[in-house]
Amino acid sequence: MMHHKHYLDKKSAPYISDLLTKHFLKNPNFTEIVIICIGTNRYNGDSLGPLVGSRLSERLDGHPFVHIYGTLAKPVHALNMHKTLASITSKHSRAYVIAVDACLGQFYKIGTLQLVEEPLQPGVSLNKQLPPIGHIHIKGIINNHGQLNHKVLEHTSLTFVQEMSAVISRILVKSSQDIIPKLAQEQQPIDQLSDHLSSGR
Repeated sequence: MMHHKHYLDKKSAPYISDLLTKHFLKNPNFTEIVIICIGTNRYNGDSLGPLVGSRLSERLDGHPFVHIYGTLAKPVHALNMHKTLASITSKHSRAYVIAVDACLGQFYKIGTLQLVEEPLQPGVSLNKQLPPIGHIHIKGIINNHGQLNHKVLEHTSLTFVQEMSAVISRILVKSSQDIIPKLAQEQQPIDQLSDHLSSGR
């Protein structure tokens, strides 16, 4: 299922964050959140994911229940994606995984944020064959889909992409704040068992 709002709509952040939290609650057996922000810092248009990742790192870095992959300093892209996903699978086997990426679309949809309740298929606009990512994903339509997609990504307004990344970051921070107490409840019995064993009782 897909939900969408324009990023300039003041209701977009609360609307999409609420839907994201409700999606998590359909299967609340996860113990942590992993947010994978796909893209590169080489093209303005493709920097949406890394911009979101960098903003989230400033807000959520070091949180025991939330792990961010893909920032401007350490982007996740086609060349390192398989290695990154293998590492995430190994380290975070019970994580609720949210993917973030930029995409191209029809002209009248530029600026739309899409919440899609299925794994992300990265690289589709550029005809790349990459593995699906996440339990759910957010896409931002940053420009018009056409024959010269690489050029379109290169010449997209950076200011526009930064503004959109700020809205997506607010969505993910709010959803994380709503989901974390549920993760803590799921984690608590495990922690109590560990305490029980370590005390020898």
